[in-house]
Amino acid sequence: MNLTDDIVMRYLFGELPEPERAQLEAEYFADAGTFNRLERFENDLIDDYARGRLGAETRARFERAYLSNPNRRARLKFGEALAARLDQAAPPSLTAVSRRSWWQEHSSWFKLETRAFAFSMALALLLLVFGSGWLFIQARRLRAELAQRDAAQAVQEQRAAELQRQIADEQKRNEELTSELQRASNPETAPTQSSPEAVTPAFVTLLLAANGVRGAETAPPRTLTIPKGIRQVHVQLVVKDHDYPSYQIVLRAIAGPEIFKGQNLKPRINKPGAVFSLSVPASKLTAGDYMLTLRGVLQSGEFEDVSKSLFRVEKK
Repeated sequence: MNLTDDIVMRYLFGELPEPERAQLEAEYFADAGTFNRLERFENDLIDDYARGRLGAETRARFERAYLSNPNRRARLKFGEALAARLDQAAPPSLTAVSRRSWWQEHSSWFKLETRAFAFSMALALLLLVFGSGWLFIQARRLRAELAQRDAAQAVQEQRAAELQRQIADEQKRNEELTSELQRASNPETAPTQSSPEAVTPAFVTLLLAANGVRGAETAPPRTLTIPKGIRQVHVQLVVKDHDYPSYQIVLRAIAGPEIFKGQNLKPRINKPGAVFSLSVPASKLTAGDYMLTLRGVLQSGEFEDVSKSLFRVEKK
């Protein structure tokens, strides 16, 4: 994709069509340079908004995309505070002075240079103190978030293991019922069978635990093996928090076509958490990598990414 400033701005404002949005996300997941460019562009955009340098149309698009999101509002508030602090620290303009003696002129020049140097040092010290305080706060916040995420991930893994056991029990009961039905439909051959034949299940199940928007970058992808003869693939996504009125789920191949899209979805609440379920024909899944994206629907009708889960498909 030819990554222009207009495409980046439309992506940040949520105005990019779904195929181009997916392609751009695939690029910045694979390329750190693309991700860094997006981050720098967004920082410059926030600074221009805080200093009133955006046009009326761009400012309206910015406010529509940022003021409806709590996390973006907090980041915007910090950007405005930083811009105001830096503007207040700007040195006053120098006024013209009357003619003086040679000594007065040179002594004034020396004093001016000294004051400029002192002001520069004070400004640098102010920025250093402010930046150090901001980094300290950010580090504390990140440590707290990491601790919470580790605890939440442990709980999710425990819940996922419990749900996986339940799924395995259901599959086992399904296989036993299928075997009994086959024996009942062939009563003449049932007594002569020396050992039961393996019954191929009608579907396979993939269990995913939501780890946030960046989960696809940090967590290793799960592998889904689809044996020959499988017709359906059941995907279950376990989410801890479910604060949105409804959700959208999109399944697509990495840098490929869209496989499944579900609109106005509501999760099933049980002991492991909120569970989203979807069924996909096995014929639509070829060997390769896939991205499952869960988006929450805001009251304004816009979408906000909740989690991204990467998994790999292998076929036998």
